[in-house]
Amino acid sequence: MTDLIAQNLGTALTVTFIGMAVVLAFLTLMIFVMNITSGLILKVLNKYFPEEVKEEKTKTKKKPAFNNDEIALAVALAYSAKLGGK
Repeated sequence: MTDLIAQNLGTALTVTFIGMAVVLAFLTLMIFVMNITSGLILKVLNKYFPEEVKEEKTKTKKKPAFNNDEIALAVALAYSAKLGGK
């Protein structure tokens, strides 16, 4: 009886390992085939349908309507007037 259980257990483990090895081999092969075909498909698609190149618009800096030096002078005069001309 124990010999039959050991034999069945050995057969079950053998079938399990063979099945796992087949699945691993299939998944590895599938990954390689997918990588190769995706590269080929992308080359063909880019050849016949290239992506548009977007032009970057350069923004021109607008000059301020007023001079910052004049603002600083006005603030300094107002501050000195507040302090009493010290």
